[in-house]
Amino acid sequence: MAKRPDGSSLSTMTRRRILYWLAAMVALLVVGTIIGLIWADTSDVAGMIAVVTNIVSAVGIVFLLIALVVVTRRQHHAA
Repeated sequence: MAKRPDGSSLSTMTRRRILYWLAAMVALLVVGTIIGLIWADTSDVAGMIAVVTNIVSAVGIVFLLIALVVVTRRQHHAA
């Protein structure tokens, strides 16, 4: 990957990866919610899967939003 004129190719890649992971966490949250709405009342295992996926995705989203803020601030301070 070529460097940008400001030399921030690493931070740009990091920001892009954070956004991809954020999208994956939102998708996981949606899947967990769908599992919870459809199958949780008929199966204890489905309910447990829904709870675990929702907790993991919620924690992941918060962590990734904090990381995105940190990376964005570093980019603005470097510029």
